[in-house]
Amino acid sequence: MSAESSRSNAPLQTSLPINFLIIGGGLAGLACALALRRVGHHATVLERGDKRSARGEGGIRLPPNLTKIFFHWGLRDALRAKALVSHTIRFTRYESGEYLGDQVWDQDVLRETRGVFMLLTHAELYDILYDAATRAGARVRFNAEVVAVDPEEHEVELATGETLSGDVLVGADGEYGPSRAAVVGRQVRGVPTGLAMYDTIVPGQHLPEHLASLRKDNGVFVAFGEGRAIVAYPVHGTEDFAFQFYGPDENSQGKYGDAPSVSVPDIARPLDPRLSDIVNNARKAVRVSIRQHEDLEDWVHDDGRLVLIGEAAHPFPPGTIQATAMAVEDGAVLAKLFSHLSEERQIESFLFAFQELRQSRARGVAAGEFGAAFIMTADGEGAAQRDAAMRAQHAAGGNALEGGGGGGDAGAAWEEIRTIFGYDCEDEADDWWVQWGLLRERALNRQEDGEEGGAHAPPLLDFSAMTVQVSSSASD
Repeated sequence: MSAESSRSNAPLQTSLPINFLIIGGGLAGLACALALRRVGHHATVLERGDKRSARGEGGIRLPPNLTKIFFHWGLRDALRAKALVSHTIRFTRYESGEYLGDQVWDQDVLRETRGVFMLLTHAELYDILYDAATRAGARVRFNAEVVAVDPEEHEVELATGETLSGDVLVGADGEYGPSRAAVVGRQVRGVPTGLAMYDTIVPGQHLPEHLASLRKDNGVFVAFGEGRAIVAYPVHGTEDFAFQFYGPDENSQGKYGDAPSVSVPDIARPLDPRLSDIVNNARKAVRVSIRQHEDLEDWVHDDGRLVLIGEAAHPFPPGTIQATAMAVEDGAVLAKLFSHLSEERQIESFLFAFQELRQSRARGVAAGEFGAAFIMTADGEGAAQRDAAMRAQHAAGGNALEGGGGGGDAGAAWEEIRTIFGYDCEDEADDWWVQWGLLRERALNRQEDGEEGGAHAPPLLDFSAMTVQVSSSASD
C-alpha cells in the first residue's frame, strides 16, 4: 500500500458563493485562493510585487501533513514532476564535520500520515499553486499593493488609490503587512533574537564527496554549530542544493522579498573545511531576521470580516519545515468551513470557528519550530547534551530523532513528530461541522419554528466565545 494519500474526491460545494479578497499573493494567499475556488467561492488575490519577486528564491521542504493536502487537491502529479521525495536526514557538527547520526523516516510512520517528505524550490511551488489557482478560476493581481484595510466596510485601498471590496477579507500578507496591523491595532514587528537565516542556492557540482549520498538519497543535511547551523538539501533534480545558513544577525531588518545581498563566506565561518567549496561558490544570500512574536489573541477583527492566515496570524522562524505547512493548513480549513455556507449570517461564526480550530495547532507547532532553530545553534552545555544524545543513539543503532537508551526525552519528541505529521486539518474542519456546525443550524431552525408558532425559543449557540478542542490523533 502506498504511503501517499489517495483521497481526491471532489469537495462539497457551497450553496452560497461569496467574494473573498485575499491580501497577499505568496504561497499562503495562492493556497487559500485555490482551496476556496475548489469549494465554489470567488477569490481575488492582491500581490504587492510583480510575479518574479513573488516567486522568490531558495528551497522549501514539504512535510507529510502538507503534501497530503496537496495530494487531496489533485496536485500529486505536478509535485512529482518538480519535487524530490526525501527519506533521510544526516546530522553533523558545523565546525568539525563530525558525524552525529542519521534519521531515516520509517515507512510505517509515513503510511500513517498519508503524506511524504518533498524538496523543491519556493519558485517551483509558487508556479504549481499559481497555475492551479488560476486554472480553478482565482484572479491574481500583481503590483497591487494594499496600503489601507477597512474591516468594517470590507474594503482595501491600493497604492494607486483604487478601492476594492469583498464579502470577506483574508490577510495573507505576512507579519509586516497591513492586515496584521489592522487586527492588532498597531504595527507589531516582534523582538529580534540576534539570529538570522541566510537563504541561498549552491550548484550541486560543489557538493563535497562525503555528502555525495545526499544526492543519491535526496537527503537533508543538518550541521549544528556554536551560534550557527546549516540546513541543506537537493533541488532542481539534484543539480543544485538549497542552503540555509543560520548565524548572527547584524541588523535585524532582513525579510523575505529582500534582494540577495549577503556574501556567504562572510557569515559562514568558522566551518568544516570540507564545505569551503560550497561556501565560496554560493550565490549571494537573502538575510531573513528571526524575530520572536507574541501570540495574537484574535485572528479575526472584532468589528469586521477580516481574518488572518499564515505568517500574518502566526509568524514562524524562516526556513523551518512547518512554516508553509501551517499557512496552507489555514487556507484548507477556512475553505472547508465555508463549503457549508448557505446563509450570510453564518460568515462570522465560520470565521471564529476557523480561529478556534487553528490557534492551538499553530501555536504548538510554532513553539516547537522556534525551539528547533535554537537547538540547532545551541552552544555550551546545551550543545554538549544534544550531541551526546545523538552519538548515543547512533552507537545503539537507532535513528537520531527517536527515543530509547540514552535518548532521554527523545521518545516523547518522536511521538510528537508523528502527531504533527499525521494531523489532517481538513478532517478536523469536517469534525467541527458535524459536532458543532450542524448543532447550531438545528438550534436556529428550532428558534425560527418557535417564533413562527409564537413559542419562546432557546438561546442560540455563540461560536465567537466557544472553545473547540482539536484532536491530536491522525484520522483517515
